[in-house]
Amino acid sequence: MRGRVFLWCAGGVLVTALAAGGVWWNWFRAPYALADSPGVDVTVRAERSRYPDVRETAEDVDTLVRVYVQRLGAGDAEGLTRLAAPSYRGAEAAAADTVHTYGKAASGHVEVTVLEGVVDYLNPIRVTFEKTGQQQELLLVKDDGHWWLALGEGDPAGGA
Repeated sequence: MRGRVFLWCAGGVLVTALAAGGVWWNWFRAPYALADSPGVDVTVRAERSRYPDVRETAEDVDTLVRVYVQRLGAGDAEGLTRLAAPSYRGAEAAAADTVHTYGKAASGHVEVTVLEGVVDYLNPIRVTFEKTGQQQELLLVKDDGHWWLALGEGDPAGGA
């Protein structure tokens, strides 16, 4: 009898652990990641600010901006489109234009400065491409717990 109770409890713990792992995998894991190549040379830093949340945001958006620079340097407009905020439309054309304008510049060192945002779900960044001296201002949008690019046309506060 004790053996059955133990197995039943162990089975319950295993099911709970698997459910928790599934929630983490789908909810907290970013829906984008760096590919194996090409390599990127990106520095992400927070603008000097009296507000600590600027540094926290810089840490939060680090992966997104590295993936952005990687897809840009690879000329991967389709990959950039997948980084667009869910509520944005016309991301395909905007991504193609971005690759055309900044793609070659992304193969060198890139400095990304996270600027002070007005609200906690919108944050501007400045991307400086050292290879060409070009600068780009981008808006990042937080939706469903993840940061996205404001790429195309849309309401940044609209949500999905």
